[in-house]
Amino acid sequence: METTPHRRSTEAWELVAHAVDLRRRRVPHVTLLAALDQARRSLHHEPCRDARRTLTWIVGALEHGEPDAGIDAALRAAAHDLAKPPSGDDAR
Repeated sequence: METTPHRRSTEAWELVAHAVDLRRRRVPHVTLLAALDQARRSLHHEPCRDARRTLTWIVGALEHGEPDAGIDAALRAAAHDLAKPPSGDDAR
């Protein structure tokens, strides 16, 4: 019997994009930290190595207050990586 909850293939991307949106809406810092924590946890289950690397960078950039332009470009790159068919060589 499977006890691990089912995860969508885009869950990490969705959670990171949600954290980006929260930062842009200037929500209270504690709300942003909670969203970042949830996003970071989902990254441990992201099967696409390239997307995981990019999304991890975005989470760090949000934590350190990086400009939105770089974050937007990284989100587009992660979405592109997720759109590619899986290569099967996930070296975590």
